[in-house]
Amino acid sequence: MKMEEVDQAVNGVENINIDEDDHEKNYRPPDIDADVRDMERRKRVEAMMASRIFKEELERIVEHHSRDGGTIFSSQNLSDIFGSGSRMKTGAIIPINDIKGPESLFYIKGEKMLRCKLAALYRLVDLHGWTQSIYNHITVRINQDQEHFLINPFGLLYHEVTASSLVKVDMQGNIVDPGSSNFSVNVAGFMLHSAIHQARPDVKCVIHMHLPSVVAVSAMKCGLLPLSQEACIIGPVSYHPFEGILVDAGERVRIAENMGPKNKVMLLRNHGFVACGETIEEAWVLAYHTVLACEAQMKMLPIGIDNLITISEEAIQRTAEAVRAGVASKGESADIQATSISQSVDESDHSLRDESGAQKSGKREKKWRVGEMEFEAYMRMLDNAVSENSPLVFIIYFMLNCT
Repeated sequence: MKMEEVDQAVNGVENINIDEDDHEKNYRPPDIDADVRDMERRKRVEAMMASRIFKEELERIVEHHSRDGGTIFSSQNLSDIFGSGSRMKTGAIIPINDIKGPESLFYIKGEKMLRCKLAALYRLVDLHGWTQSIYNHITVRINQDQEHFLINPFGLLYHEVTASSLVKVDMQGNIVDPGSSNFSVNVAGFMLHSAIHQARPDVKCVIHMHLPSVVAVSAMKCGLLPLSQEACIIGPVSYHPFEGILVDAGERVRIAENMGPKNKVMLLRNHGFVACGETIEEAWVLAYHTVLACEAQMKMLPIGIDNLITISEEAIQRTAEAVRAGVASKGESADIQATSISQSVDESDHSLRDESGAQKSGKREKKWRVGEMEFEAYMRMLDNAVSENSPLVFIIYFMLNCT
């Protein structure tokens, strides 16, 4: 039998006929393997960057941002801010209005707008860092005919709340519409809100929060003092003693009694506060000024109460009247006439008025309800954050999927 030819051994090792490329790969150091893989990825990225479609899209985005006076990089900053609040940032934006197409047909008239506004309000509270995990609630009355309310699902963080995820409940906290999430409702948490909604039909929105500065002021025997303009803006404040976690139905009656028929802010002793409004916007601006007033008072305390100058009753009344100027006396919704803004416009732009000082035809003075101007400004900021972030998300998504 003819023997197969075998290459002569060199240094005692026989030469084996194997694929040389495979042999080199098997004995290649790991760092070289990583470099080779990176080179292959870079080739794909270079091919993508050289793509005509990508270049046209990138030029369109840059031109759009340059024309609007913004930058692509500012979008990422806004994404970090609005993604999950000022405390814990994930950099991801969850749409507020996630109600699309025929889904809106399932809501009664005006409910979709209320859902979007309330979800946006949850984002504002989160943006200011006033959240406490999944706890605390903001509710809004949909209508008085059925006495249905919208509340956040118990389990979602504030930056996760969307228009469709809001849960619709009745006065007893029974779920009417579970929303798009898999979470239920904190019935005990809703008891505080239902007590106020039931006693105050004029109140449409109730905000309940626990902030250290407000809790500290609520625990003081003197309560909230008239030490700042913000303390005057919110008007008279009610107080309710802490009775533990609200599970007693009898406490609902005491809450309603302590709230009173007119006050819209109530400090919950050793607990927090509630701010109420005839609109979502009014509730927001009252909550905002309540926090500022309490923070100002806590910063003044080291000076000593005896060394502090309190605002007179006359000044408090004038401030309240100025804020609520133009309120109708026949039970209509409160309107504030932005006098300071209209005056500044008159002084700086005389073209808006004729020689006699009367307003020219075709120009109508804008009337803002309480809190609407501030709320609208925040809505523009949220809208800009989402719209500016979208192109950046597209680029990042495109790059990652191509590599």
